[in-house]
Amino acid sequence: MKRAEAIAIYKEIMKFAECMGSNVYNVSLSKKNDQTSEGYQIRIKTSVVNEIIEPIKDIAKKHNKAVKEEKTEIIVYEPKKNFIYLFL
Repeated sequence: MKRAEAIAIYKEIMKFAECMGSNVYNVSLSKKNDQTSEGYQIRIKTSVVNEIIEPIKDIAKKHNKAVKEEKTEIIVYEPKKNFIYLFL
């Protein structure tokens, strides 16, 4: 996703999860060899994935983005056009 769009979604997520603090959020570029994502991603490091995943999925779905979980991290991203994905 484009940087401006990632920041707008980031701010929307921050509104509902202010108690987590801003140091757990990261907006970064996808790696060049990432086969599922393109552009910027929002990465949220947390130990309370189950407590916040549903609101994040709702926000991502509203913006036509995908969400994936990796251990203690939630990632909101723009799926590559040639990659088939499912909204969780």
